[in-house]
Amino acid sequence: MLINLQVTGLCVVATSIVSAQTVPDSQALIVNELEHLYFDDTGPQGFKSGIVPCTNYVDSTTGLPNNALGRQTSAQWLRTAFHDFVTADVAAGTGGLDASIGFETLRPENIGVSFNDSLFFFSFFISAKVSMADLLALGVTMAIGACGGPQIPLRGGRIDATGPGASGVPEPETDVKTTLAEFSGAGFNQADSIGLTACGHTMGGVHHSTFPQIVPESAVGVNNAGGRIAFDDTVANFDVDAVRQYVSGSGNRGGPLVTTANKTVRSDLRLFSSDRNATVKKLAQSTDQFRSTCAALFARMVDTVPTGVTLTSVIDPAQIKSANVTLNVDWSGKLRLSGFLRYIETASSTSAPASLTLVVIDRSGRISRATTKAMTDHVDNSNGIYGPTFHYPFTISFPGTTGLSGIDVDGERLPLQDSLFVVPNLSSISPGLATYNILDPAHEFTFNITAALRTARPPRSLKGTIALPVSQAGNMSPKMDFSTTVEFSFIGTAGAFALYSVTLHQNMTSLQLFGSSIDIEDEEGDARAMFFKLFSILQFF
Repeated sequence: MLINLQVTGLCVVATSIVSAQTVPDSQALIVNELEHLYFDDTGPQGFKSGIVPCTNYVDSTTGLPNNALGRQTSAQWLRTAFHDFVTADVAAGTGGLDASIGFETLRPENIGVSFNDSLFFFSFFISAKVSMADLLALGVTMAIGACGGPQIPLRGGRIDATGPGASGVPEPETDVKTTLAEFSGAGFNQADSIGLTACGHTMGGVHHSTFPQIVPESAVGVNNAGGRIAFDDTVANFDVDAVRQYVSGSGNRGGPLVTTANKTVRSDLRLFSSDRNATVKKLAQSTDQFRSTCAALFARMVDTVPTGVTLTSVIDPAQIKSANVTLNVDWSGKLRLSGFLRYIETASSTSAPASLTLVVIDRSGRISRATTKAMTDHVDNSNGIYGPTFHYPFTISFPGTTGLSGIDVDGERLPLQDSLFVVPNLSSISPGLATYNILDPAHEFTFNITAALRTARPPRSLKGTIALPVSQAGNMSPKMDFSTTVEFSFIGTAGAFALYSVTLHQNMTSLQLFGSSIDIEDEEGDARAMFFKLFSILQFF
């Protein structure tokens, strides 16, 4: 379900609600949430909304598009990730994509609004399972893939830095020897450095408002208040044009970091010509060469992480997957499962069918008698990177005695669990959705959360741990706090389930609520429910 939050004329970025009763595996949940943001959250308030169209600019001071400034969010996402990455010391195992850039925005090497603009937008999507560093990687993948570029392999599991990292981002005035040394520290040789710069400079441009020593005031104009001169004349497209125009001397000739009258800041020209233009000429030979080289370099960039960080496997979207799955139980013990199925058309697949057959898999792993057909409206919800994508909403009820270990969708088995789960229909948040304003200052929320435990011998209580995004001094990006714990008390039975409830009064902002979640565990047994998003309750209350 997409929540469109209108705040006194301000269209606030929001995301799809996920309250999946998934198998409690932390790595799998990281992959699941990143994949959800990447593939399922493509509506007008989703992650992709910031770069639709690819010329769009989201102003962090208002949260609204502002396309009169000549800025471009997709290009900002690439610049922010690059500045975060390039100060890595791979030999020492420090730096890389760790979101330390949030603490470094006042450094001269990080001049401009790109970084706080990007962190502001990404802050709406940070959670217990997706770090800000993961969102930087997702931003690169989305900005390139959705704007005509190649697919960049995406992994999760990055850990956010708790303070600033080393300096050392190449600046327009930096000599080529120092520039190559700074790239080398991050594990990139001369050809890599030239290639990554050329690939990164196929979208966007340089602004007079940020670099007056490069771009003259004469660049300022209508719908270009920032005074941008673009790298090429296809500014919205991730394509080979910038390097081809550089090699041929046509069009924008590679952009202002090549052509500016101030020779001391021709940093792209110095770098590209440092190997007598051999690398850029090779990149310009064919679109396929450019795309494959850029994909490999950006994949290495986003996967450069500090020692001790273990990344997940590459997210490879299944053709059929469930999303926004919610499990409810009533007082008689009857279960109701709802959500939607996602179907991606691939080159080797048939067209999306009009319906998909869903069958509940019981607790013993057998196909049950509970079945339903999920229909699609044939609206393409694709992220623009993979094939056409269609959603199939479903709701199915079945006896609690049957139980749930997953669903079978036309032969594809998708794991779920009913050992322990939050019951949204028996939970509430006050104040509710009708008065919810995502930019409200901190105020008290009252949570009444009910959980169901499948057991014949109910324990006295359950333990809950709240994950809450909290602000950091000197950083636009929040961090996750896990210090709030609650005790769920037994309130009765519902068929095969014991029900537990807790009332929590929490002072927090509406944005904090949006990114918060709860893990619940039976400390006397082994049942766990992980990563239930508390905001999900608002759609039921």
